[in-house]
Amino acid sequence: MIDLGHVALMMLAAGIGAWIWRGLGLRDQALRLVRQHCVRTNVQLLDESIALNRLRLGRGRHGRPGLIRRYGFEFTVTGERRYPGFIEMHGGMLLKIELAPHPFPGEGPGPDDPPRRDNVHYLQ
Repeated sequence: MIDLGHVALMMLAAGIGAWIWRGLGLRDQALRLVRQHCVRTNVQLLDESIALNRLRLGRGRHGRPGLIRRYGFEFTVTGERRYPGFIEMHGGMLLKIELAPHPFPGEGPGPDDPPRRDNVHYLQ
């Protein structure tokens, strides 16, 4: 027989399932936004994935309270090094996308890059 305790447990399980389902949809939306941003900034998203790093209470752009999800990802410019980045979402609204400092395509080597050996000129 189903009593009030069972109904409460089923409603709790349904609520948790709906929250997880919505979170997966928001993750897919964040991944789509990161892909678009990587194309615009001419970098390559590595592993074609993002991971939830942080979940906190906060306010969005219009001052509404809610959960702010922070997803981390990695990208590359030349294929040699990985750089971190993150995206923050308030519900379905994009708050910000940040990429770590990185060289731009066509730019010389950065301070942390090893010296290249193919551009050495020997004088005789």
